Amino acid sequence: MDIAPNDKEVLAIFLKHEGIARLLASFHSDFGNPIWWVFSRIDGECYRLSELEDAQQFHSATKIATTLKKHADKGQPFVFEEPRNLAHFCIPLPVNGRLIGYFILSGIKKKMGPQALDLLTGYVKLLLETSFKTEEISRLSATLRPRAIALSTVHTVHRIINSTLNLDELVSRLAHLTAQVLRVGRCSIYLVEKVGIGGTRHKKQKLEYLVCKARVGYPKILGRHPKIAFGHGIEGRVAQSSEMLLRKKFICVPLIDEDLMGVVHVRDKKDKKSFNHFDLEILTTLAEEAVIAIKNAQLYEEQRRVTLGTIQSLAVILGSKNPATSRFSQEIFLKMAESVARELRLSEEESQALHYATLLKDTTRVGIPDEILNKSGKLTGDEYKSLREHPIEGAKIVQHFENLKSVTPIILYSREKYDGTGYPKGLKAEKIPIGARILSLLNAFEAIVSGRPYRSQVSIDEALHEISRNRGTQFDPRVVDAFVKVLDKDGLRRAIKKNS
Repeated sequence: MDIAPNDKEVLAIFLKHEGIARLLASFHSDFGNPIWWVFSRIDGECYRLSELEDAQQFHSATKIATTLKKHADKGQPFVFEEPRNLAHFCIPLPVNGRLIGYFILSGIKKKMGPQALDLLTGYVKLLLETSFKTEEISRLSATLRPRAIALSTVHTVHRIINSTLNLDELVSRLAHLTAQVLRVGRCSIYLVEKVGIGGTRHKKQKLEYLVCKARVGYPKILGRHPKIAFGHGIEGRVAQSSEMLLRKKFICVPLIDEDLMGVVHVRDKKDKKSFNHFDLEILTTLAEEAVIAIKNAQLYEEQRRVTLGTIQSLAVILGSKNPATSRFSQEIFLKMAESVARELRLSEEESQALHYATLLKDTTRVGIPDEILNKSGKLTGDEYKSLREHPIEGAKIVQHFENLKSVTPIILYSREKYDGTGYPKGLKAEKIPIGARILSLLNAFEAIVSGRPYRSQVSIDEALHEISRNRGTQFDPRVVDAFVKVLDKDGLRRAIKKNS
């Protein structure tokens, strides 16, 4: 019997069609109150559509199913009689050339004219056709939905890619997006990590593990970054085989670029249904886009490590120019810069540029003669003129590094004043880069607290009073307010005193 998988759905829609009730209301009494029913060739069942006058009536009607099997090839309506001299009118129910059953009136007590039969047949076929179209639209919608979701997911992932290059933050956002799109209670993303050396004495190799970088919906009892060895557990098996795994209760998909990068695992659908191939298609599309995002973030992290290593090496060289009386370690200075950047809600790029500039802040001292740095008296005109040139010289050192282009303006303008009376360009207010405005205040605060050959060191509160007194002239008011606010909140005051 030629039956398609969707024929059962078409029949189910047909049996519940509101047009059936209208059909019975229009023809039931005209045909002598027969039994209206449908015989399904899909499962061999008889589905009653009208009320019975007695139970024996339907029992008798269902016996007709045996007779209908003899008419399996009939594609046109036909009438036959049983021994009780009751006529039975059968209308075939074809769907795309497949006969899925019969619409039957059993026990017709009145003679039906050809016009009435034609009208009834046409109406039944119309109901069947609309049922088929309804099922087709539903099936098409079910097919297109995951693709529409997948397309929407691609755009969402692109927005995530552009919003951050921080690997941990990126993976966390991807995990939450995956859980939201697939409507699941739990999602986890693991990335491959090489840890240590293993193997035999003659054959050593790096051990690879999966490290969980993001979890959604899981309890925090397993620690922040649980490790799974290849071949162990669901994630480990998928990592080892590099093949996706679809089960009723979960899906696990590998993240593959040129090599395996990790796996993404989802489970516990919120609607309590089983996972299907549409869910797998959505997750696979998301995984493909996630690979691009993660790869970019990893390359960015690697570049950042190289850049940071270069800066730290340069900072060590430049550090020889730091005054011995400084009460600020590099760690404290960096923490002050990070706290102010966070309070002012600087972007990730602005915060990173400030971080690098803080490490390289002593480039402005390069080339300044020691007699000027250590002079306790007032500078001469030529000495002050020489001093004003050195931010430019310091910026020249930095600008040769391709990855430090965003740092150069911070170094160059860190001696500018908010009211426009600073150097080297006399920039004013918002024309001074925000990183330079922050570094300017931190440099001044460090100089006041630590002391210089030309002035004695003072307490933190006295330094704050001096900073506040120059709020709006030398310093950006917003930066001053942010610094005062984070000094105690982030434990900076205690850290400075501890290092005194």
